[in-house]
This record gives sequence, structure tokens and C-alpha cells, in this order.
Amino acid sequence: MSTIWDKGPRDHFLSLAPWCWLQLESADPPGPFPFVGGLAPDVVAALQEAHSVMASAIDTAISDVFSKRAPLDDPDRQRRLEDAYAEAVNARPYLSRYIRCGRKPDGSFQWEVPFEPAQSSTVTNGGLRIFHSVKRQAIPIGFDQRPLGPIVGKLIGMLSGSHRTEEIKTVVMSSPREAQPVLSRVMDTLQQYECLLTARETPIRRRWLEAVQDRETVHLGHAALLYRQQDNVFLFDPWLLPWFAESSVPSLWPSLLPRPSAIFLTHDHDDHVDPRTLLHLPKDTPVIVPSRRNKKHFFYDYPALLRELGFGRVVELAHGEVWPFEGGTVVSVPFYGEDPCDLAMPRNCYLISDRGQNVLVHADSGPTNDGRSALKDDVIRRLVDKYGPLHLVFASQQQLLEIRSHAAHAPLSHPGKWLDVGENGYLTNSYLAELCAAARAKLFVSYATGGADWYPDHLSFMFSQRNPARTALLTAHWERPEGLKTLLESDGCRYHYGRALDVFSEREHGDIEIRSAGETLSPLHQYRAAHGEPPFMKQGGGA
Repeated sequence: MSTIWDKGPRDHFLSLAPWCWLQLESADPPGPFPFVGGLAPDVVAALQEAHSVMASAIDTAISDVFSKRAPLDDPDRQRRLEDAYAEAVNARPYLSRYIRCGRKPDGSFQWEVPFEPAQSSTVTNGGLRIFHSVKRQAIPIGFDQRPLGPIVGKLIGMLSGSHRTEEIKTVVMSSPREAQPVLSRVMDTLQQYECLLTARETPIRRRWLEAVQDRETVHLGHAALLYRQQDNVFLFDPWLLPWFAESSVPSLWPSLLPRPSAIFLTHDHDDHVDPRTLLHLPKDTPVIVPSRRNKKHFFYDYPALLRELGFGRVVELAHGEVWPFEGGTVVSVPFYGEDPCDLAMPRNCYLISDRGQNVLVHADSGPTNDGRSALKDDVIRRLVDKYGPLHLVFASQQQLLEIRSHAAHAPLSHPGKWLDVGENGYLTNSYLAELCAAARAKLFVSYATGGADWYPDHLSFMFSQRNPARTALLTAHWERPEGLKTLLESDGCRYHYGRALDVFSEREHGDIEIRSAGETLSPLHQYRAAHGEPPFMKQGGGA
């Protein structure tokens, strides 16, 4: 089979069609919490199974409350839960080998597992799958029992439209001998299934730099932000989607963005650290992540994840440390709370301080169960004292309170707390108003709850104009998000709900101007500028 190198001009730029994407696949089951560190994989598996054994009993206990067979504040519920957990674990030697639990003579409950700071549940990928959403095709490619994920990840990162065919050929042909057949097979398969696009020039970067000026911030949807710093572009929490992967509308995808100079990740949830998006970004980009130096016990193993995706430069930024650039810096700011906050996984917010202008990327951070927060710990005040007013604040308005047993990392929590509330992001209007007052903000942008029609609508934190009744069901017991507007006005701060491709720029006296670049930078318009009409539209098909 001939390859892409023989199919077109070698000086043309090569990219994946935005309705095609690749996904690495593990050769072995990834385990319950891939890339969570602080415990050996066998210990994590034991904790997960112990939680699973208890799941039906927990559901019954919850059902008893709702059916009014049991009081909401039953004082003996925790003790019964702990004893049942100990009974389940101690009856299974393969669990009690790792988990020590039981009632002590003084009546207190023992729950101990061996913490191992150097351990994490890493994943080694054994192949990939190519997806074509227009043709509804999925094509698997194995790695022939070789650990080739990082090398393949680097190749995928080059298919963003910023490299010419000849450059990509050189990378494939100069790769280690054992990798060349797989890389060639990947390129051949992409060509065979019409997943590749070529263009004489790539206007994407030029279009963005014309539409977005220096020191402007663009909301890319959900918690994804793009910040232009002179001729550099920084990405924060990029969760992008291939066309038609989750909805029927064209979506932003890496090949439709300018090449980033740095990527910043705030915390370990999938809507902020999206492996699929990261796989398709250029792998020579530095990725700035929360530092293991801020951990108590558990941590997310960002370096292992990013190395497996092909990234070569991962920078762990501890709270208070900075990522400098010409004229300014990005500061690592402590992240509090969320899912469940007692685990204290290392997480970052970020402050962009650029030539006298400040943008706070607050993400989903909020008060912890014991009341700690960026306000109570004086984090915001100290930032203002050092860098000046934080005129533009991006923050979630989630008000999710979740029973701890239903949280993502429940098995890592003390079993006696499983039926307590372990908030999953509880940000009241009063807290956010106080945050903005302390920051001396001029504009609060509510984000990280969707903001674009191409996101999935089945997640509990995702709201869409397509499903107002579902949104009303999920938020029936929330404070009205719009109620924050009135609280902010007394301190001279405006309120804005972020939509994808909103652009924010600071003007005189710290006022923030908002405009939409939706017409200029919409995914379909950008594709047409580079490649003309999509082929399925030319054929009369629809999306």
C-alpha cells in the first residue's frame, strides 16, 4: 500500500479532519483509578472492591431515608456502616491483606491502608483506535506488544495543520526501528479512510491573531480558556471535542486552534484534564500541572499520564510558584474543595498577571467541608496586595452537594463517611460575591457548566440551551445563578454567563469589554477558510 508521502505535495500542511480522531487503548484493564498516586495498584483495587461489595447495602440505607423508614440524622448509621465494612473486608483475605479495619476496644474504628508516595496506577497503551464520525467507522491498530504510546502520541500531535508532509515523513522515518512499521500503518490507515487533509497554507493562526488581540482571553467552552500573550497563546483546561462526537454541530478541535505556547491544567477531573484533547495537541508544548509537593497522601500522576500521551516537558507548579513569560507571569494559586475535598488532591487555580492586568482562573474551587477557602486563608487578599486588583474572574457556579459514596474517589475515603455529604463543588452566590469583592473584580464570568452546544448534555454539571427542562430538574434546589448579579453590583462588579468564543479584554479603569468572535472563529468558518466546503456537505449529506 502506498503512503501519504506519495499522495500529494510534500510542502503542504497536513492535518486530521476535525471529524476524525484517535484514541490510545490500554493493553490491560486500566484499574479503577488510573494515574492516581499514593497507593500501590493492588491496594487501590482492594479498596475499590470493598466499596463495590458494600454498594447495595449503601443504596438500601439511602432508600430507607427517602422512604421514611429511617431518620435523616440517624446517630447510629455511621457505626453500622463501619461495622458492615469491617465484616465484608475481614471475611475476604485478599482484601484484609491490604485493608486493616475493625472496632478497637475503646470503641473507635480503625481503617488503615499502606500509603506509598512513590506508587501510582499507571497505564501502558497497547494500541489505538481511529474514529471517523461522519462514516461511523472505528479502525483498531495494535502496537505489536511494544510500548509505543508516547511515540505514537508525538505523531498524532503533529497532525494539527502546523507541519508539512515532508516534516512528518522525516519524523516517521527517523523514529526507532521498532516504531516505524506502526507509525507507517497509522499514516496509511488515516489516508485510506480519508481522515487526512492537506492545505497549501494554514490560515488558522492568522485568523485567531486577527480576531484576538494581545492580553485578551477567549472562552472556548466549558472550562477551556485561551489567553493571548503578545504572539503567544496559552491554553487552560482544554476540553475540546471532534465534530459530531457528542452532538450534531461542528465543534472546536485542536486543528482549529493556534499552536499553544503552554498548556495549564487545574485539576484531575475529566472535564479539565481530557486525554483525548491532550493527545491531539503538539507534544513539544510545556504542560504546567499541580505539584506533588502539595499532596497530603493522594495525588494525580500527571507526569505519567502526559508522558504516555507523548509530552516531553511537564512542569509541576506548587502553590505560590510562577511560570514566567516576557512582561508577566502565571501564578499557581491554591485550589480548595471539590469531590470530595477531604482527600486534598493537589490542585491549582491560576492567576495570569500580564503587564498590569490580571485574570483569575478560579475553575471549580470553593470552600471545603471544614470551611477552608481562598478567602478564609487570605489567598485572594495576598494576590491583590502583590499583583493588584484581579479585574477578571472566571469561576464555576456549581452548587452540587453529593453523598460521598457516590463521588468518583469514594473508595479512597474513610468508609464511615460514605453517607456524609462530600461536596462535589458547592459555590454559593454569597461566597462568589465575597470572592469578587476581595479580588476587586470588575467582571465575574460564570463558566465550566457548558457554554457550547457541542458538549454532552447527560452530565450532572453540564447545562445546555437544548435541554432547559433537564437543567431545571438538576438545579431545582440551587440558588438562582442569576441572583449573583445583584450581589455583585454593590461592589461594582458585573456578571456574565460565558458562551464559547466570547472574548474578554480590559479597558480603561479596569472595565472589561465583552464581544463575541463566534462568527469569525466558528469551527465551520475556520474549516472553510483552510479547506473549503466539507466533503460530506459537497455530497449533499448533512451532519
